[in-house]
Amino acid sequence: MLKLNNLSVAYKDHQVLDEMSLTAKEGEIIGVAAPNGTGKTTMFNAMANFIKPDSGYIEFYQKHTYKTEKDEIYIHKHMATFPEQKDLFEELSGVDHLKLYANMWQGHTRHVPEVIQRLHMQDYVKKKVKTYSLGMRQRLCFAMMAAADTSIMLMDEVMNGLDISNVAIISDILIEMKQQNKIIFVASHLLENLDLYADRVIFLKGGKIVYQHHLNEDNQDHIKISMDHMQYKRFKENYPLPENHQYIAGHLLCIPLENMTIDEQTNWIERTLDYKDSEVVIGPLGTMEYYEKYYHDFK
Repeated sequence: MLKLNNLSVAYKDHQVLDEMSLTAKEGEIIGVAAPNGTGKTTMFNAMANFIKPDSGYIEFYQKHTYKTEKDEIYIHKHMATFPEQKDLFEELSGVDHLKLYANMWQGHTRHVPEVIQRLHMQDYVKKKVKTYSLGMRQRLCFAMMAAADTSIMLMDEVMNGLDISNVAIISDILIEMKQQNKIIFVASHLLENLDLYADRVIFLKGGKIVYQHHLNEDNQDHIKISMDHMQYKRFKENYPLPENHQYIAGHLLCIPLENMTIDEQTNWIERTLDYKDSEVVIGPLGTMEYYEKYYHDFK
């Protein structure tokens, strides 16, 4: 288990993290959906001990913190952070990088061939990194995490620059990693992709977690229909909406179907179908909707 206890970090007069608390359990993927400037990178850096918090602390497995050198060594043995492309060695091959990470964290490289095969890197992994495209570099960075094979992983923008097929491959591997009881944090701008593998998605604002979207629990169906402010105003005047409806980001009306009879649900669907130019979707709210809700006016 990994626990953030009232974590605060400030840069001069700017409070980046404000008494943030969070508990992550084994076998859990936590998505982080937040624009730049909301504390996402600072949270990762504090978790990895790259920066020291002004107050609060981070606890690993209910007994290890960054207070002693012995604990620091233990934590870093069990946690890896996603490498940046600029940190790759141009003159080394991909397989050199994988063996480096495997040896650093596992002390052996026996699993490296499996990582290469699983990520379909056989055609280029022995070539020097200076010959790689951006997508190949990004895939190598993820492969390095797989080679490290730590129990805690911090991945910032893991899907950057990847095509659809590679996003699908990495999404599947993330699910496999979760099944191995790893704790994985994934920050990604591919919001709908987070819904495929994350157990919950956290939203940061003002240095705090403003909402946690539990994907296995928040599965209440809604009627979702796009309409502008004037359409929304007229719709409300014609049909008194349920109190728990949401109008998100000035364009999306979401009507919850919970506790409605079949006839009531049918009536609401028929009313929205009058908006012939708008697509009507029925389903739970996803990361995209919550992102728009919390960051529509973000500056």
